[in-house]
Amino acid sequence: MANSRTEPATFFTKNADRPFDMLAYGDPNIDYVFETARVPLADEKLLGRRLGTFAGGTAANVACAASRLGARVAGFGRVGRDADGQLLLTANEEAGISNTFLRVVEQPTAAATIIVDASGEKALVYAPMPGEPIDEVALSTALQQSRLLYAMPYDLAEFRQVTALARAAGVAIAIDIEAAVAPTRERLDALLECTDIVFMNEGGFRATSDADIAVETIRPLLDKGPQLVVVTMGAAGAIACSRTASAEHPAFPVKMVDATGAGDCFNGAFLAACFNGRTLEDSLAFACAAASIAVSAVGARTALPTTKDVESLILEQSAGRA
Repeated sequence: MANSRTEPATFFTKNADRPFDMLAYGDPNIDYVFETARVPLADEKLLGRRLGTFAGGTAANVACAASRLGARVAGFGRVGRDADGQLLLTANEEAGISNTFLRVVEQPTAAATIIVDASGEKALVYAPMPGEPIDEVALSTALQQSRLLYAMPYDLAEFRQVTALARAAGVAIAIDIEAAVAPTRERLDALLECTDIVFMNEGGFRATSDADIAVETIRPLLDKGPQLVVVTMGAAGAIACSRTASAEHPAFPVKMVDATGAGDCFNGAFLAACFNGRTLEDSLAFACAAASIAVSAVGARTALPTTKDVESLILEQSAGRA
């Protein structure tokens, strides 16, 4: 096995001359965020306070994190012709994300209601936009200008259609898997077979395995197809495994205010670090530091860090250990 300290993360070396490093596939959404002492039970009413309205959406949050950290990013999806849709388009522009491939449609913009408890943990309800057939011509055009496609594949049939187009365009494919995305081993294997880079949170890993999260239990997932699997474990840090290397990194100590979007920030930061040629171990440390910063304020994107912010936290942590 190669040394993870010296092996470059080379999964994104192709098509460097294309205008976008990443195409974020999926409709962005508006987040309506509320704070309560705890998440309410069924048929229970609790007092709380509204914390605000924020731009959100899993793929869009990853796009914003990656863009803020130096990656060239475009979004592919839809927003409604309403105030929420305009807010999302403006937020993308401010984050440096291209709206070239985002369509404005005559439907309400996707939305999520998020409840944050006293510990900073969250529960949410998501209302997506109605499904519609993929515009293969538009998506192919976007893919031909991109190096990597990022998606959270809830719909397997749709994802297979998307990945076929991505493969035809020579585009690498990265996905995020949580428990709702792959609740069975059959579904997980189907996703692994058509993916290059896989991110999983602890819930996503444990949905199909009772094993402890470790290099030895993650590495067999590579046999199904991907070149890289990264598993995040919240305060316990993260583990990354490629075909030739592995790396582990603890989380950075931080006071958590709101966990919304922490995983998205991690994924975007990891990809941005890889695009920048960092090693597997350095990319993992960079992503852990970025996610720690992201939870320090309310909203998925409010505290997204810059590269300087991340590197300062890493140096500070290193100095503290010396």
